[in-house]
Amino acid sequence: MANGQEVLTHHELTVEQANEFIMENIEQPEVIFNAASEFGITTQHLSDITGYSTDVISNFFASFGLDTKLLDEVKILFNSDLGDLASLVEFNDHNGVLSTASLSDQVKLNVDPSDYSTFYESVFDYQQDDGIYTPDELGVSHLGNVPATAESVESLVYGTLINVYSALDETELSQLKGFSHNESNVSEYRSILTEALSDSANRSDQDLANLIVNETASLIDEFWNGDVVVTGNLDLSILGLAGIA
Repeated sequence: MANGQEVLTHHELTVEQANEFIMENIEQPEVIFNAASEFGITTQHLSDITGYSTDVISNFFASFGLDTKLLDEVKILFNSDLGDLASLVEFNDHNGVLSTASLSDQVKLNVDPSDYSTFYESVFDYQQDDGIYTPDELGVSHLGNVPATAESVESLVYGTLINVYSALDETELSQLKGFSHNESNVSEYRSILTEALSDSANRSDQDLANLIVNETASLIDEFWNGDVVVTGNLDLSILGLAGIA
């Protein structure tokens, strides 16, 4: 992942300019916080820029009711801890109706074309500067570095959704979608999902493709128009919700 200086360089700013802005607004921490959020500047980036530790920075913002956890949600796929469920995140290697090209054509019929194309781009452009998405940038570690392209992300989205939904029957889907999430019941939801994923739903390829198309269209609509603002394009998926505490 890019360090703080590299992020500033992407935005054509210097460390000196950034520190001057911070000091000018030190009594208005929400101004600093909002600017950092807008430009994808994480707690670690602020530490790189200012020289203060991430703990000092987090405690400073916390004293004004601002949670730096929100600044750190810049990951492309997932901004939650998937644990062993991360093994479901894979590129799409299916053919026919489950191929990326076929699924893409069908989803595009159900969403705004510009919403579709930009959904697979990183929210923060500096992540593309070196031509790769690192594990830290993606939000999963087992894939290593992948090419920083919309095609890479598109394939990962479809591959992951196929892995997840091929194991869920309609009863299991209904139970998961009807689950009422709060901070205290993440473990319960994760347990239900893990159990549901333990065997195959025996769907036909066409049935699975129809489900993936509908779910992807819903994800894209929620990403751009929903009430919950997220950065990762799978944060609001059934899998993404399993790691949110």
